[in-house]
Amino acid sequence: MPHEPGLGESVGARWRPAGFLLALPSLAVFVGVGFIPLALIATWSFWSFDPDTYWIKPAWSFASYAALLDNGRATVFLRTAGLAALTATASTLLAVPAAAVVGLLSGPRRAALLLALFTIPFFTSGLVRAFAWRLVLGRQGVINNALMSLGIVETPVEWFLFSDFAVLLGMVAAYLPFAIIPIVLAFARIEHSVIRASQDLGAGFWTLLATIVLPLVLPGIVAGFLFVFVVAVGTSMEVQLLGGAGASSISIMINDVLRVVNFPLAFAIATVVITLLTVLIIIANRALRLSRLFESLGI
Repeated sequence: MPHEPGLGESVGARWRPAGFLLALPSLAVFVGVGFIPLALIATWSFWSFDPDTYWIKPAWSFASYAALLDNGRATVFLRTAGLAALTATASTLLAVPAAAVVGLLSGPRRAALLLALFTIPFFTSGLVRAFAWRLVLGRQGVINNALMSLGIVETPVEWFLFSDFAVLLGMVAAYLPFAIIPIVLAFARIEHSVIRASQDLGAGFWTLLATIVLPLVLPGIVAGFLFVFVVAVGTSMEVQLLGGAGASSISIMINDVLRVVNFPLAFAIATVVITLLTVLIIIANRALRLSRLFESLGI
């Protein structure tokens, strides 16, 4: 039996060409400011660099890519990816219950208020946010003073600051909203009638959670994880301010390479990171159908 388009589908099909034309100027600007610089970066990453004269020549070479594994750069790649994965995991675990309250258990006004509260940290500079953690975690910080006042420790705990723990804490605090918002969208798409029907059929809390809720919000959870992971891979602020003098990350490594004018190597690092993240997002979308988050928009 042939499929009869519904009212929503016919309206969506009618507006699609007009919507595309309306979005065309923005799309052109997005391609211009986003993709053209990336294409130039990818091209120049294959150019040659002479360390004796600091001269960059438009001669095609894979030398910059061969140098990616030299001087401990592979360790920096793995360390950055590990910290980003830990940050994304912790943020996602914290975001799921918070998003459930916003998207499933709150009315529109309360949900808007709670989402606004979650975005308050973005009202100020990321530099100020990261520096504030030094006042909390330092030797004379809030936590150490409280622990010593309570007699729990006799001397300040050194590893609170300038450690991976401090970097992880700072990044989770900074990027948690990136995990919350897509999970809220996933929770908001769950029909309350589905929940009520499951309860009427005798499903308990854990059965409802495992068989109904989690499968429906899984695309949002994965999208939240990926958002935080991608942002955390590219950050350097928390690493520099909270990780100590010896801490490094991919962004810091790129800055160090740029200081010696080795642009092809810096661009090769950036190209590899962008390629790997793009492949990761494509695989996640294919495996878990992240596009389901936008199905209600008729896209």
